[in-house]
Amino acid sequence: MSIIRLSRCHQLNQAAQEAALEQLAAHLGDTLGASVARAARTIQFDGSGFSGTVTLEDERVVGEVRLGLMMRPLKGVITREIEAGLDHYLAG
Repeated sequence: MSIIRLSRCHQLNQAAQEAALEQLAAHLGDTLGASVARAARTIQFDGSGFSGTVTLEDERVVGEVRLGLMMRPLKGVITREIEAGLDHYLAG
């Protein structure tokens, strides 16, 4: 199993943090077909060939994505896509 771990600082206020979590949960479920469970400020997800968690702390977002055997060759592409999403959503 291959693991992607990411951590970024953010300056989102409480309302923007809540909106970001909702958008992420919707994206994981609707676009990627993952089952998503949310507890407070943590999202757990499980999809075809991947699973993971995202926790939104007061000033930092921490995520871990575990890739299955078939997804391992795409680790670089997936990492870049996640980083681009973080740059976009945490910018403002």
